[in-house]
Amino acid sequence: MSSVELIFKDYYLKLCEFAYRWTKSQDIAKDIVQDAFMILIENEGMFDKPPLVLKSFLYTTVKNLSNNYLRRLQVSNKINQLIQPDEVDDIDMLNNLIQAEIVGELYKELEQLPGGCQHICKLIYFENKKYEEVADELKISINTVKTQRQRALRILKSKFLTFFSFLL
Repeated sequence: MSSVELIFKDYYLKLCEFAYRWTKSQDIAKDIVQDAFMILIENEGMFDKPPLVLKSFLYTTVKNLSNNYLRRLQVSNKINQLIQPDEVDDIDMLNNLIQAEIVGELYKELEQLPGGCQHICKLIYFENKKYEEVADELKISINTVKTQRQRALRILKSKFLTFFSFLL
């Protein structure tokens, strides 16, 4: 895998979540993150920088692109409820960054779950399906759905206890 692919894999979901917190649109957030990666690719020298500099560059680029999007939106008066970039303070930005990191880690850990657990969690939590619907769709018993969900939650809980142990 190339360095761009590795960086993309590591940061894409986190950056999408970060951009979403500004734009309130998943599609716009994805576009902004893609633009940020294009800017990164155009700045070839960035790949020689330490990981922390690269991470900072990506988050700053996404923040600036999100601000630009919000300014354009404000001028065209398409959506009045969105936060104006000038009103976002450092605490909001830090909170958004932390939340994006946590959600990114959750997605990453979810992808590491065994196939059955992963699929069942996605159906229950992302598609808002009931146990019965999942059981019918997968042609398994409701108890199997519940067991796989519990197994997934137990795995995720243990991973996140490790992830957040620095707070204790």
